[in-house]
Amino acid sequence: MSQNPIQLQQMQRADIDAAVELIRKSMNGIEARFAHKTMDFHFACLDHGLNDGRHYYVYRKEGQILGLVGLHNYIWGPRENVWLTWFCVHPDMQGKGLGTTLLSNAEAMARKLDYRKFFIETYDMPDFSTARAFYEKQGFTLAGKIEDYLPNKAGMIVYLKHV
Repeated sequence: MSQNPIQLQQMQRADIDAAVELIRKSMNGIEARFAHKTMDFHFACLDHGLNDGRHYYVYRKEGQILGLVGLHNYIWGPRENVWLTWFCVHPDMQGKGLGTTLLSNAEAMARKLDYRKFFIETYDMPDFSTARAFYEKQGFTLAGKIEDYLPNKAGMIVYLKHV
C-alpha cells in the first residue's frame, strides 16, 4: 500500500453515515455511536462558524470509504498537542498497509499544522490489543494510563509520538 500513495479527502457531512458504519465494522457499535455524536457536533460547529479543533479525512476507493483518520486539538489545551481521533481501516483492508499509510499521512498533516506532540487514546480491553500493538509498531510510546476509566472498568492507555 505504501508504494501507491493514497489521496485523503476532507470528510464532508454527507460522509457521516458511511464513516460511522466503517467504525462499527472495524471497531464496535459503542464506538460507532460515540463517533456519530462527535461527527454531528463537529459539522454543527462548522455550520455556526465555530472551530471545535477537529479535522477528519477519509480514504475512498471506487466511492467506498475504506479508511478514516482524524486529528483533534483540544482548543483549551497546549497548541502543540494533537490527538488521533476515529482512526480505522475497513476490515477487508486490514493487514495490507493502509493503516500504516493513513497514520503516516496523519503524522504529516500534524506536522504541517504545527503540532509537535501526537497522542493516541486507546484502552486496555482485549478488543484493542491489535490496535495497541499497531501503534507501538509505528513508534508510539506509552505516555500514561488511567485505571478504571470506562464504565466497564477498562483503563485508558495514552500513547505519544513527537512529530
